[in-house]
Amino acid sequence: MKIRTQAYLLLAVIALSCKQKEDIGVIYRDDFESYSIGTFPASPWQKEGEGKIFVDDTRSVSGTNSVHFITGEGYSERGFLKLPVNQFFRSEENEYYGSVNFWVNKASPDGIHWTMIENIGKVSGQEFSAMVRYGGQHAGRFMANYDTDGISTDCWQHSQTKLPEKEWFNIKWYFNGKENLMKFWLNDQLIEDLTVKSIGEGCAKDENNGLWSFPIVEEVLIGWVDYQTGGGARELWVDDFILSRRPIIK
Repeated sequence: MKIRTQAYLLLAVIALSCKQKEDIGVIYRDDFESYSIGTFPASPWQKEGEGKIFVDDTRSVSGTNSVHFITGEGYSERGFLKLPVNQFFRSEENEYYGSVNFWVNKASPDGIHWTMIENIGKVSGQEFSAMVRYGGQHAGRFMANYDTDGISTDCWQHSQTKLPEKEWFNIKWYFNGKENLMKFWLNDQLIEDLTVKSIGEGCAKDENNGLWSFPIVEEVLIGWVDYQTGGGARELWVDDFILSRRPIIK
């Protein structure tokens, strides 16, 4: 009995040590377990767009709850959870790691540009704001995207990796505004062709000389938008959102 008790205590210490190691550097974490079914997640979350967003328990990665999104065609029918991150860390840091789990019923049709993750803020020393995004466009394949407000840009970096459908998958990403650097992991595998540093494959509009001038991030958004019409509705769930100053251990 004594040996068994000691073994249980050792396992508990190991588990606590791993949890503490995971929590080092965490800026914000939400597993959506504290909210009532059918409600929008409470502050600091804010809603962006006309799409439907509510907590439900039909599927989850951890616990029983996740956030259910139903979005429509075009920008106005987008649905995003928006987190004002400028209340969590100083602007001079402007660097973080993110992690979230997605379950997507079906990717947008070929040719329709979508976004799942977005970083928004004003570009230091400039008169314009920037949006640094991960989403996709062609045949369900992921894409990095750079857009601005105040000048006209629309730049891209396409990937050969496709969005998983009808299953939970994990996305991790890295935002470094000081180096104009972004990285993307799918199920803990770095997707090399989604790494962008200062310049991508091309731009449809280009009033910034092809440069991806990253903002001082003020808001982080997760969810979905189809920028064009004709693609029908999207249905997805998200769970276990984390922002951290350090790489996030699975």
